[in-house]
Amino acid sequence: MKLNIFLVTPLFALVLNGCNIQTAEKRNGADNNSATTSVQVKFEDNGYLDQSTISGIKDEHLKVKAISAYEYALPIVGIEVWHKEFLKEANHGDWLIYDNQKSKAPILTANTTTPYVISFVDLAESSYYIEIPAGPIGGLIVDIYQSPMSDLGILGPDEGKGGKYILVGPKAEVPNGHDADFVVKSTSNLVLVGTRIIGLKGEKYKSSLAAHRIYKTDANSDDQKFIQASETPQWRGNQSHGLEFWQDLNRVLQNEPVVDRNRFILTQLRGTGIERGLTFEPDQRQKDILVEAEKMGNAMAMVNTFSRESYKEKHWPNRNWLYVLNMEYLDHMHPNYYEVTEVASYTYEAITTSKGMVLNNIGSGSKYLGAYIDDEGNWLDGKNNYEIIVPKEAPANQFWSITIYDNDTRCIIQNEQGKSDISSVMENIKVEADGSTRIFVGEKAPEGYENNWIQSNPNKGFFAYLRLYGPLESYYDKSWIMPNVKKVKLKK
Repeated sequence: MKLNIFLVTPLFALVLNGCNIQTAEKRNGADNNSATTSVQVKFEDNGYLDQSTISGIKDEHLKVKAISAYEYALPIVGIEVWHKEFLKEANHGDWLIYDNQKSKAPILTANTTTPYVISFVDLAESSYYIEIPAGPIGGLIVDIYQSPMSDLGILGPDEGKGGKYILVGPKAEVPNGHDADFVVKSTSNLVLVGTRIIGLKGEKYKSSLAAHRIYKTDANSDDQKFIQASETPQWRGNQSHGLEFWQDLNRVLQNEPVVDRNRFILTQLRGTGIERGLTFEPDQRQKDILVEAEKMGNAMAMVNTFSRESYKEKHWPNRNWLYVLNMEYLDHMHPNYYEVTEVASYTYEAITTSKGMVLNNIGSGSKYLGAYIDDEGNWLDGKNNYEIIVPKEAPANQFWSITIYDNDTRCIIQNEQGKSDISSVMENIKVEADGSTRIFVGEKAPEGYENNWIQSNPNKGFFAYLRLYGPLESYYDKSWIMPNVKKVKLKK
């Protein structure tokens, strides 16, 4: 019997249009160095597939669907990685305090300037009250999809005057007779609640922290626990790899109601062993497919987040500073589509969003720009030396900062120097006569710029964030312009 044989390579390489099949090799000029493996598609002369090819095609189909699910699942797994480590130090409803670089080391693209006050709650157990004191506090409540349910503090409904919130789960009713000032109806059971206490120090900081409360609606607020986060953390906040990624995802989805966003994930993962209400016990075939899907999903997320081929928009057309947040809608729901690529790209490198980060507020909130390549278009590499210039009159009502992150973990860089950022609120940084600030990143500090230097690791890539707290008009009208990150040679 005559067989018509075609080679199909992942991903999405099987394109059937009538009797035509287009392969990835023909489209992309793939050669023997390709990392993908081929799936043979054989047609008999009667038009049916050869039986020997069916198993491979089914596996490839399942893998493609799992890769699609990976992109949607990135924000959920990012939340769960932090959540499961939180539970090793605290319980739901405790405040865990991250107030120094060592304790913040595992958090995705953390800033090192302001303290983080963090809690997780499970609304399947109970509704919760949250009490926020008056003052310079920026806070948020986010669901597992990293959509902001509400801001807290200055940009929240309490407007910095303080207030009492009640947080209610997706399947629960708002309790009768509650005494909260504000009601927040969550779209997920697992919720992250966090605040940053901005600019307060000493007794004022301690007093503000002590006034934070989060507790079940039938509990006593006087039992609040405040716990100092470990300064020797043994974890990093980047999404887990291999089968662990899917185990983390499954653990969250088992505790959540099925809604449109996670229904798609569960649909794509049918046949992999992940199913609502069932124990996740994949066989070896399912494990192999999921592990391969995670590898490809991770690679695709890196392309979308870091590469020159990233979809991200530049703030200045002729500069390489990209918007870190590219979502247009707080709930990520564009009228024509779900902003999955934008959400996945952001949550691959960062964690949590707030209205203050998305809305264009002059003088309040914050804006983030990321630099991943230098002025020649090459990855930022720790074996080189770079200069980052922050021009005078940076458009920040509160302060600006430059922070360096590891490209693999997406966490603050770990170096012998023990330093990852330079900010305008630091003492002893050198400012040029024209008002600009020169920052250097490399293995060694240029003479005279020791306080303006962040040490790189020679065998590691990195990226940089510019943060503007309280962005001003010259940021929005783009009249203030940051130069590209420039590779430089230091004088010997």
